[in-house]
Amino acid sequence: MNHAPEKVLVGSLQKFSVEDGPGIRTTIFLKGCPLSCKWCHNPELIDPQQQLIQSPNNCIGCECCVSICPRGAVTINPEEGIVIDRTKCDVCLACADECYAKALRPVARQMTIDEILRIAEQDKGFYDNTEGGITISGGELLMHAELVSKLIDEAGKRGINVCMDTCGFGESQALMEMALKENVTDILFDMKSIDDAVHRAYTGVSNGLIIYNLRMLAADARTVDKLIMRMPLIKGVNDNDDMIKRTGELYREIGVKRVNLLPYHSLGIGKKRNVGGTQEEFEKPTEERLTEIEIYFKDEINLEVEILGRA
Repeated sequence: MNHAPEKVLVGSLQKFSVEDGPGIRTTIFLKGCPLSCKWCHNPELIDPQQQLIQSPNNCIGCECCVSICPRGAVTINPEEGIVIDRTKCDVCLACADECYAKALRPVARQMTIDEILRIAEQDKGFYDNTEGGITISGGELLMHAELVSKLIDEAGKRGINVCMDTCGFGESQALMEMALKENVTDILFDMKSIDDAVHRAYTGVSNGLIIYNLRMLAADARTVDKLIMRMPLIKGVNDNDDMIKRTGELYREIGVKRVNLLPYHSLGIGKKRNVGGTQEEFEKPTEERLTEIEIYFKDEINLEVEILGRA
């Protein structure tokens, strides 16, 4: 008997990505994450299940969605446009199937490994010329460890290098097995907060497993040089002197060499609203503070530092 091809929910494949690892890359955003960061810039990818998302500016007011919804969950009014009663909606996607204006659409689509790589392969020339490849992101790749491992292997057969983008919260053995694969050249490893109480308050989980997995990767000579630490910086949450210094001391102790600083941005607020929720708004550190943190990591900890998305 033939088994159906294994599939995973993919939020998007972003081509010509230049901030998700070295070179020119295609970033694969998988759906599902065990963290619920209050500042998440992809909140529509937290829930592992399919969701209905709105693009209000696309709506042309045809009201096809209203008439087709079998549960009466969709209405339109002049002030708010499309209104979805999420308590009634069962995500059957009948409205999205009929909405040619794409004002309503599924967050993600089911894709096989081959379907993913056929799209990624279109830009293989760019990868080869820039030391790029694909970046597997999310959501969180460790929620799909078995499939991601196969994806990495198949990418290797096609001569494509892989960058793993992980929050580090997942099964340790699976993480190490993937990290050791020859075509995995870089591991973007998130550090939301070194303080466990802050981490719990703002992500919903302890950082204990995350730091354990980071130490594990850093302790192995085969994986330590693949690590690039990624630090979202949120004013008043994780940018104070004590937290930055404790983080730097950990990096020095375990021997990581590279860090990316990511000042907060508010792009997740609209996305969260469009999948039926609200997201708190934060502030990014001042330019002066960003520079202080950059200098500290460079001069005191001797790290390679890059600030991404700096306005």
